[in-house]
Amino acid sequence: MSGTSSRVNVVITGFPAKQKITINRVGSRSSNAQVDAQGSLTAKNLRDGTYNIKSRNSNHGPNVACTDAPAPVSVNISDADVAATKPDTPTVKCNQMTPVTFEGTLTGTGTGDIRIVWVSPDTKKQSEPTMKFTGPSSKTPAFVVNAPARSTPAEPRPSVQAQLKVPRQGSETGVSSAVFTVTLNCENGT
Repeated sequence: MSGTSSRVNVVITGFPAKQKITINRVGSRSSNAQVDAQGSLTAKNLRDGTYNIKSRNSNHGPNVACTDAPAPVSVNISDADVAATKPDTPTVKCNQMTPVTFEGTLTGTGTGDIRIVWVSPDTKKQSEPTMKFTGPSSKTPAFVVNAPARSTPAEPRPSVQAQLKVPRQGSETGVSSAVFTVTLNCENGT
């Protein structure tokens, strides 16, 4: 970024052991370096920008473009709970499709943006929003699943399921709620 004094660390991995490389900041001059015995190098305190890394052993080697890595997640989720908040009436017309709203609560430590996964095992619907977690607990974005309509009152009452998952992010292990099932209460004759 021009006009800024931001500094970054560029982490380089995946090269052969002791490989000599050229680190080039786009729009600036390049510098030479060598990776360690594991094929890695952390170039510290570099100016913020876009970098290209190239092997110095040949002119036709790969030119590896570097992209910004996501900031490390400083959140550790320990529990995920799910509740249904709608429909909020005691009975519904079961001969019509009924939206069911699920909400989750995450418990843990830290603050940061995390990705969550809502899934409905029976309908196969899925949603993967990103949310801001501010410990010790935060509400998740809602997840809506449509309960199917039944053809006749003799059929079983419609039901839908939802599960909330927090995949592994950063150093945390990831958690999942239990599958939460909502079975509708039907108005007479529906």
